[in-house]
Amino acid sequence: MLEAYIHTALERARIRPSKARGQHFLIDDGVLAQIVRAAQLDSADAVLEIGPGLGSLTQSLAARCWRVYAFELDDAIVKYLRGWVLPETRNVVLDDIAFNKYALERVIAEVKAEGRRLKIVTNLPYQISSAFLHTVVEYSADIDLTVVMLQREVALRACAGVGDPGYNSFSLYLQTWLKPRWVCDVPRGAFYPEPQVESAVITLTPLKPQEQPQPRDRRLYDKMVKGIFRRRRKTILNALQLTYGHLSSEQALAALRSAGIDPQKRPQDLGMAEYVKLADALAG
Repeated sequence: MLEAYIHTALERARIRPSKARGQHFLIDDGVLAQIVRAAQLDSADAVLEIGPGLGSLTQSLAARCWRVYAFELDDAIVKYLRGWVLPETRNVVLDDIAFNKYALERVIAEVKAEGRRLKIVTNLPYQISSAFLHTVVEYSADIDLTVVMLQREVALRACAGVGDPGYNSFSLYLQTWLKPRWVCDVPRGAFYPEPQVESAVITLTPLKPQEQPQPRDRRLYDKMVKGIFRRRRKTILNALQLTYGHLSSEQALAALRSAGIDPQKRPQDLGMAEYVKLADALAG
Protein backbone atom coordinates (compact mmCIF):
# COMPACT_ATOMS: atom_id res chain seq x y z
CA MET A 1 0.00 0.00 0.00
CA LEU A 2 2.71 2.46 0.95
CA GLU A 3 4.69 1.86 -2.24
CA ALA A 4 1.59 2.52 -4.36
CA TYR A 5 0.86 5.68 -2.35
CA ILE A 6 4.38 7.04 -2.90
CA HIS A 7 4.35 6.47 -6.66
CA THR A 8 0.89 8.03 -6.99
CA ALA A 9 1.97 11.02 -4.90
CA LEU A 10 5.10 11.53 -7.01
CA GLU A 11 2.98 11.55 -10.16
CA ARG A 12 0.45 14.00 -8.68
CA ALA A 13 3.19 16.31 -7.47
CA ARG A 14 5.26 15.91 -10.65
CA ILE A 15 8.29 15.28 -8.50
CA ARG A 16 11.45 13.42 -9.44
CA PRO A 17 13.42 12.45 -6.30
CA SER A 18 16.50 14.61 -5.89
CA LYS A 19 19.81 12.91 -5.13
CA ALA A 20 21.29 16.26 -4.14
CA ARG A 21 18.67 16.58 -1.39
CA GLY A 22 18.92 12.95 -0.38
CA GLN A 23 15.28 12.25 -1.25
CA HIS A 24 14.56 8.56 -0.70
CA PHE A 25 10.93 7.86 0.14
CA LEU A 26 10.02 5.03 2.51
CA ILE A 27 7.88 2.40 0.74
CA ASP A 28 7.95 -0.40 3.34
CA ASP A 29 4.71 -0.66 5.32
CA GLY A 30 6.37 -2.80 8.00
CA VAL A 31 9.07 -0.22 8.75
CA LEU A 32 6.48 2.57 8.86
CA ALA A 33 4.45 0.54 11.37
CA GLN A 34 7.53 -0.01 13.57
CA ILE A 35 8.31 3.72 13.60
CA VAL A 36 4.77 4.61 14.63
CA ARG A 37 4.66 1.87 17.26
CA ALA A 38 8.02 2.99 18.72
CA ALA A 39 6.63 6.53 19.19
CA GLN A 40 4.08 5.27 21.76
CA LEU A 41 1.70 8.09 20.89
CA ASP A 42 -1.49 9.10 22.58
CA SER A 43 -4.00 11.79 21.70
CA ALA A 44 -2.39 14.35 24.04
CA ASP A 45 1.08 14.23 22.42
CA ALA A 46 2.60 16.84 20.14
CA VAL A 47 4.95 15.51 17.47
CA LEU A 48 7.70 17.25 15.50
CA GLU A 49 8.65 15.81 12.10
CA ILE A 50 11.58 16.97 9.98
CA GLY A 51 11.33 16.34 6.25
CA PRO A 52 7.79 14.92 6.04
CA GLY A 53 8.26 14.07 2.38
CA LEU A 54 4.99 13.02 0.78
CA GLY A 55 3.17 12.76 4.08
CA SER A 56 2.80 9.02 4.66
CA LEU A 57 4.38 9.11 8.12
CA THR A 58 2.81 12.51 8.78
CA GLN A 59 -0.70 11.15 8.29
CA SER A 60 -0.03 8.12 10.50
CA LEU A 61 1.23 10.39 13.27
CA ALA A 62 -1.58 12.93 12.90
CA ALA A 63 -4.18 10.17 13.31
CA ARG A 64 -2.73 9.32 16.73
CA CYS A 65 -1.71 12.62 18.34
CA TRP A 66 -2.87 16.13 19.18
CA ARG A 67 -0.73 18.01 16.64
CA VAL A 68 2.14 17.45 14.18
CA TYR A 69 4.67 20.23 13.55
CA ALA A 70 6.30 19.48 10.18
CA PHE A 71 9.30 21.21 8.58
CA GLU A 72 9.88 20.84 4.82
CA LEU A 73 12.15 22.86 2.51
CA ASP A 74 11.32 21.44 -0.92
CA ASP A 75 8.84 23.79 -2.64
CA ALA A 76 7.24 21.07 -4.78
CA ILE A 77 6.73 18.82 -1.76
CA VAL A 78 5.30 21.70 0.28
CA LYS A 79 2.84 22.41 -2.54
CA TYR A 80 1.82 18.73 -2.67
CA LEU A 81 1.36 18.52 1.11
CA ARG A 82 -0.77 21.66 1.19
CA GLY A 83 -2.88 20.52 -1.73
CA TRP A 84 -3.32 16.80 -0.99
CA VAL A 85 -2.44 16.04 2.65
CA LEU A 86 -3.20 19.01 4.88
CA PRO A 87 -6.87 19.34 3.85
CA GLU A 88 -7.40 15.81 5.23
CA THR A 89 -5.22 16.24 8.32
CA ARG A 90 -6.25 19.42 10.08
CA ASN A 91 -3.90 18.94 13.03
CA VAL A 92 -0.71 19.33 10.96
CA VAL A 93 1.20 22.63 11.09
CA LEU A 94 3.56 22.83 8.11
CA ASP A 95 6.50 25.25 8.00
CA ASP A 96 8.45 25.68 4.77
CA ILE A 97 11.65 26.62 6.59
CA ALA A 98 14.83 24.82 7.59
CA PHE A 99 14.64 23.07 10.93
CA ASN A 100 17.02 24.54 13.51
CA LYS A 101 17.15 25.04 17.25
CA TYR A 102 15.25 28.35 17.03
CA ALA A 103 12.36 26.59 15.29
CA LEU A 104 12.57 23.88 17.96
CA GLU A 105 12.48 26.45 20.75
CA ARG A 106 9.32 27.96 19.27
CA VAL A 107 7.63 24.55 19.13
CA ILE A 108 8.78 23.71 22.67
CA ALA A 109 7.32 26.97 24.00
CA GLU A 110 3.97 26.39 22.28
CA VAL A 111 3.75 22.77 23.41
CA LYS A 112 4.60 23.72 27.00
CA ALA A 113 1.96 26.46 26.98
CA GLU A 114 -0.60 23.81 25.97
CA GLY A 115 0.57 21.43 28.69
CA ARG A 116 1.51 18.72 26.15
CA ARG A 117 4.38 16.27 25.78
CA LEU A 118 6.69 16.78 22.79
CA LYS A 119 8.05 13.88 20.78
CA ILE A 120 10.19 13.95 17.65
CA VAL A 121 9.42 11.30 15.05
CA THR A 122 11.29 11.64 11.80
CA ASN A 123 12.80 9.94 8.77
CA LEU A 124 15.71 12.34 8.88
CA PRO A 125 17.59 13.82 5.90
CA TYR A 126 20.95 12.17 6.58
CA GLN A 127 23.06 15.24 5.82
CA ILE A 128 21.75 16.92 8.99
CA SER A 129 22.05 13.86 11.28
CA SER A 130 24.97 15.12 13.35
CA ALA A 131 23.52 18.60 13.92
CA PHE A 132 20.13 17.07 14.70
CA LEU A 133 21.46 14.65 17.32
CA HIS A 134 23.47 17.37 19.05
CA THR A 135 20.30 19.50 19.16
CA VAL A 136 18.35 16.62 20.71
CA VAL A 137 21.03 16.32 23.39
CA GLU A 138 20.96 20.07 24.05
CA TYR A 139 17.17 20.13 24.46
CA SER A 140 16.77 16.68 25.98
CA ALA A 141 14.95 18.04 29.04
CA ASP A 142 12.14 19.30 26.79
CA ILE A 143 11.73 16.28 24.49
CA ASP A 144 9.88 13.27 25.88
CA LEU A 145 11.04 10.82 23.18
CA THR A 146 12.81 10.86 19.83
CA VAL A 147 12.25 8.22 17.14
CA VAL A 148 14.66 8.75 14.28
CA MET A 149 15.81 6.95 11.15
CA LEU A 150 19.54 7.31 10.56
CA GLN A 151 22.26 5.92 8.36
CA ARG A 152 23.01 2.56 9.98
CA GLU A 153 26.64 3.49 10.70
CA VAL A 154 25.52 6.58 12.63
CA ALA A 155 22.88 4.58 14.51
CA LEU A 156 25.52 2.01 15.52
CA ARG A 157 27.75 4.76 16.94
CA ALA A 158 24.81 6.26 18.82
CA CYS A 159 24.11 2.91 20.50
CA ALA A 160 27.73 1.70 20.94
CA GLY A 161 29.07 0.92 24.40
CA VAL A 162 32.52 0.24 25.85
CA GLY A 163 34.23 -2.44 23.77
CA ASP A 164 32.02 -2.00 20.70
CA PRO A 165 33.78 -1.10 17.40
CA GLY A 166 31.85 2.17 16.91
CA TYR A 167 32.32 3.46 20.48
CA ASN A 168 33.68 7.00 20.37
CA SER A 169 33.27 10.47 21.88
CA PHE A 170 29.91 10.89 20.14
CA SER A 171 28.58 7.63 21.65
CA LEU A 172 29.72 8.71 25.08
CA TYR A 173 28.37 12.25 24.88
CA LEU A 174 24.99 11.19 23.49
CA GLN A 175 24.51 8.45 26.08
CA THR A 176 25.36 10.76 28.96
CA TRP A 177 22.02 12.50 28.36
CA LEU A 178 19.95 10.03 26.36
CA LYS A 179 19.20 6.31 26.44
CA PRO A 180 19.31 4.85 22.89
CA ARG A 181 17.32 1.77 21.86
CA TRP A 182 17.58 -0.08 18.57
CA VAL A 183 14.17 -0.41 16.90
CA CYS A 184 14.93 -2.03 13.54
CA ASP A 185 17.28 -2.33 10.61
CA VAL A 186 16.02 -0.76 7.38
CA PRO A 187 17.34 -2.30 4.13
CA ARG A 188 17.97 -0.25 0.99
CA GLY A 189 14.98 -1.83 -0.70
CA ALA A 190 12.66 -0.16 1.82
CA PHE A 191 13.08 3.12 -0.10
CA TYR A 192 12.34 4.53 -3.53
CA PRO A 193 14.74 5.22 -5.06
CA GLU A 194 17.15 2.92 -3.23
CA PRO A 195 19.92 4.75 -1.33
CA GLN A 196 23.51 3.54 -1.35
CA VAL A 197 23.58 3.05 2.43
CA GLU A 198 21.78 0.86 4.96
CA SER A 199 19.56 2.57 7.53
CA ALA A 200 18.21 1.92 11.00
CA VAL A 201 15.59 3.30 13.35
CA ILE A 202 16.45 4.07 16.98
CA THR A 203 14.72 5.76 19.89
CA LEU A 204 16.33 8.26 22.26
CA THR A 205 14.84 8.75 25.73
CA PRO A 206 16.07 11.50 28.09
CA LEU A 207 17.90 10.27 31.18
CA LYS A 208 17.07 11.80 34.54
CA PRO A 209 19.97 12.77 36.84
CA GLN A 210 18.95 10.04 39.29
CA GLU A 211 19.25 7.40 36.57
CA GLN A 212 22.96 8.04 36.06
CA PRO A 213 25.54 10.63 37.13
CA GLN A 214 25.76 13.70 34.93
CA PRO A 215 28.65 16.20 34.82
CA ARG A 216 28.45 19.46 36.73
CA ASP A 217 29.98 21.41 33.82
CA ARG A 218 28.43 20.27 30.54
CA ARG A 219 30.71 22.35 28.32
CA LEU A 220 33.88 21.15 30.04
CA TYR A 221 32.68 17.55 29.76
CA ASP A 222 32.03 17.85 26.02
CA LYS A 223 35.43 19.43 25.37
CA MET A 224 37.22 16.87 27.53
CA VAL A 225 35.59 13.84 25.90
CA LYS A 226 36.27 15.10 22.36
CA GLY A 227 39.87 15.97 23.20
CA ILE A 228 40.64 12.65 24.87
CA PHE A 229 39.07 10.55 22.09
CA ARG A 230 41.13 12.39 19.48
CA ARG A 231 44.08 10.68 21.20
CA ARG A 232 42.39 7.31 21.73
CA ARG A 233 45.60 5.35 21.03
CA LYS A 234 47.34 7.06 23.94
CA THR A 235 46.94 6.13 27.58
CA ILE A 236 44.26 8.12 29.36
CA LEU A 237 47.02 9.94 31.27
CA ASN A 238 48.77 11.08 28.10
CA ALA A 239 45.50 11.88 26.34
CA LEU A 240 44.39 14.03 29.27
CA GLN A 241 47.66 15.97 29.33
CA LEU A 242 47.57 16.52 25.57
CA THR A 243 43.98 17.76 25.83
CA TYR A 244 44.84 20.15 28.67
CA GLY A 245 48.39 21.30 28.00
CA HIS A 246 48.50 23.36 31.19
CA LEU A 247 48.17 20.28 33.42
CA SER A 248 51.33 18.87 34.95
CA SER A 249 51.80 15.10 35.23
CA GLU A 250 51.07 15.35 38.95
CA GLN A 251 47.84 17.29 38.39
CA ALA A 252 46.65 14.89 35.67
CA LEU A 253 47.43 11.89 37.88
CA ALA A 254 45.61 13.50 40.81
CA ALA A 255 42.49 14.06 38.68
CA LEU A 256 42.56 10.46 37.45
CA ARG A 257 43.04 9.07 40.95
CA SER A 258 40.18 11.25 42.22
CA ALA A 259 37.98 9.67 39.55
CA GLY A 260 39.21 6.16 40.35
CA ILE A 261 40.74 5.70 36.89
CA ASP A 262 43.84 3.62 36.08
CA PRO A 263 46.15 6.10 34.26
CA GLN A 264 47.38 3.34 31.91
CA LYS A 265 43.94 2.57 30.48
CA ARG A 266 43.00 3.64 26.94
CA PRO A 267 40.18 6.16 26.33
CA GLN A 268 37.92 3.56 24.67
CA ASP A 269 38.17 1.29 27.74
CA LEU A 270 36.47 3.78 30.05
CA GLY A 271 32.74 4.11 30.61
CA MET A 272 30.48 7.07 31.06
CA ALA A 273 30.53 7.14 34.88
CA GLU A 274 34.35 7.32 34.85
CA TYR A 275 34.38 10.22 32.39
CA VAL A 276 31.77 12.09 34.43
CA LYS A 277 33.90 11.68 37.58
CA LEU A 278 36.98 12.85 35.69
CA ALA A 279 35.21 15.94 34.35
CA ASP A 280 33.98 16.80 37.86
CA ALA A 281 37.51 16.35 39.23
CA LEU A 282 38.83 18.76 36.61
CA ALA A 283 36.00 21.22 37.27
CA GLY A 284 36.85 21.12 40.95
